[in-house]
Amino acid sequence: MTETMPDSARRDERSLLMLRRLLAIRAADLRPTLDEASTIIAETFGADKVDVFVYQADVDTLVALGTSKTPLGERQRTLGLDRLPLSNGGRGAQSFRTGEPYATGHADQDPEELRGIVDGLGVRSMMNHPIEIDGARRGLIQVDSASPDFFTEQDRDALAAVAGWIGLIMHRAELVEQMTAEAERRGRRQAGDEIARITRRQQEIAIMIAAGLTNAQIAERAVLTSGTVANHIENILRRLNLASRTQIAVWAVERGLYRSDHDADETEAPPDQRRQRSGRTSDVPVSTN
Repeated sequence: MTETMPDSARRDERSLLMLRRLLAIRAADLRPTLDEASTIIAETFGADKVDVFVYQADVDTLVALGTSKTPLGERQRTLGLDRLPLSNGGRGAQSFRTGEPYATGHADQDPEELRGIVDGLGVRSMMNHPIEIDGARRGLIQVDSASPDFFTEQDRDALAAVAGWIGLIMHRAELVEQMTAEAERRGRRQAGDEIARITRRQQEIAIMIAAGLTNAQIAERAVLTSGTVANHIENILRRLNLASRTQIAVWAVERGLYRSDHDADETEAPPDQRRQRSGRTSDVPVSTN
């Protein structure tokens, strides 16, 4: 005889699986992370739509940075209901302001609910739960169904745990974004320091090397002797600890001094004119030695 698992046990197992799937999300950027999390939550609860709203203080608005990939989620975007100004009221704004969860099975009978949610989206059952990160209220998770009395008390308890995990996911994604931005800033500072090791004239010669010009062509366009060009190239190699013209060309491209998609007249122009047109070498630190 096969024993039937009680509904409560099935719901507990379902919630545990959901939390495991949420923790397995590896998206680095916040929006795709929250979109994926919203879709997982919608599948678990059997909801028609799930939103992760993040509060943006500059506009005093809850903005859905994550929305489930469901028909009702797409309809919400079409209607522009993925932004909830707190001044417009509604149960979502109320939950965020007070920090109190909210649930109803008859949103259409609630005079405090926004008409766009009730009439435009056809929402009948709703669960709201605030999201906190490091003790600060940062957003709201909202789970909706077009069916009345759809969610249970156990669903509401599970949503409280989900809100905590979503807060952790958001915090993790924000840390990744901050670390990436800091790495980019360090990279720009390092590139600027390297560029400053050579003179402006040597930067121009590096650009012409990257463009494929020979020493004789560089001498003609820079109005220098071939010997002076050779001396500049030797100094570039020494100051940048490089070993060949090819490495100089690669260095110039990687530091943004030269782009392979330059216009033909840009490459043909004398260095001073090219610098005036692009402004590229005039806004970086330069050594005068």
